[in-house]
Amino acid sequence: MKNYTSLILGVVIVGLIVWGIVYSLKKNPDTSGVATTTTQTTNDNTGSAVVPQSTLPIAVSSSSVSPTDTTAIVNGTVNPKGAFTSYWYEYGRTADLGSKTSNQTIGSGFVTISAPGYITGLTKNTTYYFKLFAENQNGRVSGTEYTFTTTQGTPAPVGSAPTTKTLSANGVTKTTANLNGEVTPNQNSTQYWFEYGKTPDLGNTSAFSSVGDGKAKVPVSISLSDLTPQTTYYFRINAQNQFGTINGAILNFKTSGPAAGVNVNL
Repeated sequence: MKNYTSLILGVVIVGLIVWGIVYSLKKNPDTSGVATTTTQTTNDNTGSAVVPQSTLPIAVSSSSVSPTDTTAIVNGTVNPKGAFTSYWYEYGRTADLGSKTSNQTIGSGFVTISAPGYITGLTKNTTYYFKLFAENQNGRVSGTEYTFTTTQGTPAPVGSAPTTKTLSANGVTKTTANLNGEVTPNQNSTQYWFEYGKTPDLGNTSAFSSVGDGKAKVPVSISLSDLTPQTTYYFRINAQNQFGTINGAILNFKTSGPAAGVNVNL
């Protein structure tokens, strides 16, 4: 009987020890050598994902240049990274630069966009240095500095920067709308796109589409879907060719109601 009691007592003690080990592991798991990933998703009151916080833009200069006797078309790309961003080129006969093109607005989304620049008033057969700059509310950045040499006997290109006009939205429902605008290419191959969002800061970028290289005004439009009911949206049209980037005015529209989750039978 004594041996039987000792056996039971031993089993109980071992059980308590095992339980203590398991409890300790649950409270303080050993994660050494284990890769963990934490994903944080932020949503607004409608359940829609909130646009990521804006940061410094990204500017990348291109060494590809189209020079003439007295002009040069320079290239690069800019990602606004969520805030209204302007870009320009600085240039000069030395690496210190010294001259600059006019500022152009590239948008406020998170899409990388071409950033062409047109430099005029140059001297024939001369080497120039140039660099792309971009700036938003978070600060200024620049791309790599490159050089080009003007020519002897090459005329300036034909054409000019496009002309744009934002037109009123139509076909507005609870979740859809058509955005409209006009673009005049001004004799140079031109692309256009729309920006839109729930505030005048916009933030969303549509696909890029070609509008040709003619002289005539061309009506353009895109269709939006998956919009939030009873919500004001802001939008504008943008157009771009090798001479520069042009922005239309910002307009707005409001989707019909009721707002998501509202019971109209109350």
